[in-house]
Amino acid sequence: MRTIAIANQKGGCAKTTTAINVSAALAAAGWKTLLIDLDPQAHASFGLAANIRSADKSVYNILTNLPEKRQPLAACIMPVSPKFDIVPSNIRLSTLEQELKDQEDAVSALSRVLSSIQETYAYVILDCPPSLGFLTFNALRAADRVIIPIDMSAFTLMGVGKLLGMLELLKKKTGHAPHVNALATLFDRRTKYSQAIIEEIRTFFGERMLQTVIRPNVALKQAVSGGVSIIDFDKNSNGAQDYSALSLEILRIDKAEEAEKSMAPLLSDQAPEEREGMPSIPAVATEPLEFEKKEVTFQIEAPAAKDVYLAGDFNGWEINNEGMLSSRENGRWEKRVALASGRYRYKFYVDGEWMLDSKNPEQEPNVFGTLDSVLNIYLPQDPKLIPDIQSRKKRVLAWHLGGISSGRGERYAIHL
Repeated sequence: MRTIAIANQKGGCAKTTTAINVSAALAAAGWKTLLIDLDPQAHASFGLAANIRSADKSVYNILTNLPEKRQPLAACIMPVSPKFDIVPSNIRLSTLEQELKDQEDAVSALSRVLSSIQETYAYVILDCPPSLGFLTFNALRAADRVIIPIDMSAFTLMGVGKLLGMLELLKKKTGHAPHVNALATLFDRRTKYSQAIIEEIRTFFGERMLQTVIRPNVALKQAVSGGVSIIDFDKNSNGAQDYSALSLEILRIDKAEEAEKSMAPLLSDQAPEEREGMPSIPAVATEPLEFEKKEVTFQIEAPAAKDVYLAGDFNGWEINNEGMLSSRENGRWEKRVALASGRYRYKFYVDGEWMLDSKNPEQEPNVFGTLDSVLNIYLPQDPKLIPDIQSRKKRVLAWHLGGISSGRGERYAIHL
């Protein structure tokens, strides 16, 4: 069984559309597929006309520890079409994090549940919520592969760095490292703007970007309104063709990875190009994605402090010497960090206490019930790739954000 998480906290990127229709396409190709709706808003469930009003037949019931609410996974599975099933969601799922907050290894709750259907399904598709909290972390923990849908908008890559940071944290904490692929969505090849954006995405992801692209298609919206997949709504539409192509690409990739895995014990002592009688095999990308970065200066006023550290998504929230701020004049502490485009949560750790950046108004709740400061950075890779940057001044504000500036005295775009 293969488990694929469809994840991106950015709205409007066709995340749920992709989850629904790649599931349907895999099923249409003959692979028994289960879609699990992990979004309390239940958009995937709505999109397949699933019964989300059931009080005890949802994804909440397979994950809760409350005996009176708990249900086996098999009891919550609802058929959609031949070889295609769904576990629907409802708003009660939003309470799960609070219920499991004291449970050991709560982030593996979904992974443990899925172990019961290893022989039942070929594919499990996880539709993640549009956030990077407890439910998404559970999905990433359970997934063999993470597909990140990325639409053709100006700030499309801003949240990707944060998601990749969560994957790095997952690897560090659990040793689990799912494969990661980017999927271009809402791509209109007729426009230069879409061409520019997709080239930027390819630059970021390299070989990890899927070859299939999803084109804008009104039939995709009509299918959701009708409570069916695009495969059942109009199999000849562009949407059906694109998601069928995506399912075939996933199958090819999985088959190639299985073959490589089975050959690894025999070939582990030599690099591909060193094996006599064998053609050279391109190396599989295993290093983290390299992003263009700029130096950011974080500052905090703490005249009485003895030690000040910076921790956030960019360093796995670790308190160590690398995150220590330097003391400057007038009680000011300072730390410079090289950051790529993305959305980063962070805090200062002052003499053993966590502190928000008081000069940064942007904050968001974390999984512990407190707040984190949030920094959004957009760094164009090449002005030619992002046309009309100046025309979007209403959406972007260049400022220092409490002393945050580039090391060269430049300001850079912060999306508010």
